[in-house]
Amino acid sequence: MRNIPIETLQPASLTFEDPRRNIAIIAPQTLFADAIMRNNLTASNLQADSLIANILYSLQRVWEEALGYEDAQFFVYVTSSDDISEKYANYDLTVWLERLHINNAFYGQQYGFFDWEAYIYVNYSARWLIYSKSGALIDEFTDFDLIIWSSGLHVTRADAIENLPSVSDVWWDLGIAIARSYSAHIVPQWRTGMRQIYMVNKFPELSQLAYRAMQNNSYARAFDIWETMLLSCRRRGQRKIKSQITHNMAVASEFQNQLEQAFYWAQRSLNLRHNHRTANYLNLLRVRQQHQIKLDVQTSN
Repeated sequence: MRNIPIETLQPASLTFEDPRRNIAIIAPQTLFADAIMRNNLTASNLQADSLIANILYSLQRVWEEALGYEDAQFFVYVTSSDDISEKYANYDLTVWLERLHINNAFYGQQYGFFDWEAYIYVNYSARWLIYSKSGALIDEFTDFDLIIWSSGLHVTRADAIENLPSVSDVWWDLGIAIARSYSAHIVPQWRTGMRQIYMVNKFPELSQLAYRAMQNNSYARAFDIWETMLLSCRRRGQRKIKSQITHNMAVASEFQNQLEQAFYWAQRSLNLRHNHRTANYLNLLRVRQQHQIKLDVQTSN
């Protein structure tokens, strides 16, 4: 077996059925007091509102790069009022960062006489609301996570602490992390996965050629090589070899975004010889087909 990485677009949890060409991303100034880090990290040398602005603009950047939002316009505000009802009518969607709580802690550990490592832990909870143009609440979502920065191993405790990121770097990274975490809930995201192909012992040279073709993104070429191998298996029997080859043809089809053809070859592989790898792959293709229905809606805009 060989592993081949694949990038697939995963649908968002939330699907917006209505037009979404004008999108406002808003937070109230009252969040600033809640955004002060406690314990070891302080906001004394960095304004808390810079974290809020970083979250809002980071969410805008991720959102405007998502498929289906190429023509959308984004408007980022920090408002002095907790009442944003007057803004609903101006935008197709209004995203409201209603609440943000952040706590942090510092921790250092000695693994041996010359092994010190220090950590910064940041725990956050963010509550998001999305309103339609009419003011209807479309989504309410509480996002929370624990983020850790490590110093790596050092000889002394002082060296470990010195190699921790600065407060400003933590502040910056945290804003991006909060925005990206929520964006996975509302816009499609690319994810890296793995697919397995068989190296068919009966055709060692052709198998290597097909494998290299997959590595070089020549998926149609790899499919043609495996099809040639399949046509060479004329004799009765050889069900195991045929099953391996058709499994590979299914993978090559998927890499060309030919999901129906991939499903056909995977099912044929399973009919020739049942095995758990192809059965699991067939289930994965079924999930991708279901995802495609949601993606068609989410990326149409």
